Amino acid sequence: MAGKEEFVRYVRKTGTSLGINIPLEVVKILNLKENEIVRITIESVKKDGKQRR
Repeated sequence: MAGKEEFVRYVRKTGTSLGINIPLEVVKILNLKENEIVRITIESVKKDGKQRR
Protein backbone atom coordinates (compact mmCIF):
# COMPACT_ATOMS: atom_id res chain seq x y z
CA MET A 1 0.00 0.00 0.00
CA ALA A 2 1.34 3.42 -0.97
CA GLY A 3 -0.07 5.14 2.12
CA LYS A 4 -3.04 5.66 4.38
CA GLU A 5 -5.10 8.76 5.07
CA GLU A 6 -8.22 9.07 7.23
CA PHE A 7 -10.97 11.65 6.80
CA VAL A 8 -14.65 12.14 7.63
CA ARG A 9 -17.20 12.79 4.89
CA TYR A 10 -20.97 13.04 4.61
CA VAL A 11 -22.68 10.53 2.34
CA ARG A 12 -24.53 12.44 -0.37
CA LYS A 13 -27.07 11.47 -3.00
CA THR A 14 -25.55 11.52 -6.50
CA GLY A 15 -28.19 10.67 -9.08
CA THR A 16 -29.63 7.29 -8.09
CA SER A 17 -26.64 6.33 -5.90
CA LEU A 18 -25.02 7.46 -2.68
CA GLY A 19 -21.54 8.89 -3.05
CA ILE A 20 -18.57 9.97 -0.99
CA ASN A 21 -16.07 12.39 -2.51
CA ILE A 22 -12.40 11.74 -1.85
CA PRO A 23 -10.74 15.06 -0.95
CA LEU A 24 -8.14 16.36 -3.40
CA GLU A 25 -5.58 16.45 -0.57
CA VAL A 26 -5.97 12.67 -0.09
CA VAL A 27 -5.68 12.05 -3.84
CA LYS A 28 -2.40 14.00 -3.82
CA ILE A 29 -1.03 12.41 -0.62
CA LEU A 30 -1.71 8.88 -1.93
CA ASN A 31 -0.66 9.84 -5.47
CA LEU A 32 -3.86 8.32 -6.89
CA LYS A 33 -4.27 8.08 -10.65
CA GLU A 34 -7.33 7.37 -12.80
CA ASN A 35 -8.29 3.66 -12.99
CA GLU A 36 -6.30 2.74 -9.86
CA ILE A 37 -7.99 0.53 -7.30
CA VAL A 38 -8.14 1.67 -3.67
CA ARG A 39 -9.41 -0.03 -0.52
CA ILE A 40 -11.99 2.03 1.36
CA THR A 41 -12.95 1.32 4.99
CA ILE A 42 -16.27 2.77 6.10
CA GLU A 43 -17.29 3.36 9.71
CA SER A 44 -20.63 4.91 10.65
CA VAL A 45 -20.37 7.68 13.26
CA LYS A 46 -22.87 10.04 14.86
CA LYS A 47 -22.68 13.75 14.12
CA ASP A 48 -21.40 14.37 17.67
CA GLY A 49 -18.34 12.27 16.80
CA LYS A 50 -19.23 9.23 18.91
CA GLN A 51 -19.14 5.82 17.26
CA ARG A 52 -22.53 4.38 16.38
CA ARG A 53 -23.17 0.71 17.21
